[in-house]
Amino acid sequence: MASTEQALMAMLRQLPTPITITWQNGRYHWQCAGGNGSSYDLVEAVEQSLRYMMALYPVKAGQAL
Repeated sequence: MASTEQALMAMLRQLPTPITITWQNGRYHWQCAGGNGSSYDLVEAVEQSLRYMMALYPVKAGQAL
């Protein structure tokens, strides 16, 4: 696994609500806030996990984070 991938996975684990992505059996598996999924592609796994988080914590337009 490339060091850029490792750095991205480490950064995601450091978020206030951590996202854990692991490589197992030829797929990237993600877990966060009780959700999980997998993908053959790292970018897709990150997108899936972020979309999951956004659905859990929706922010209205103009609302401060």
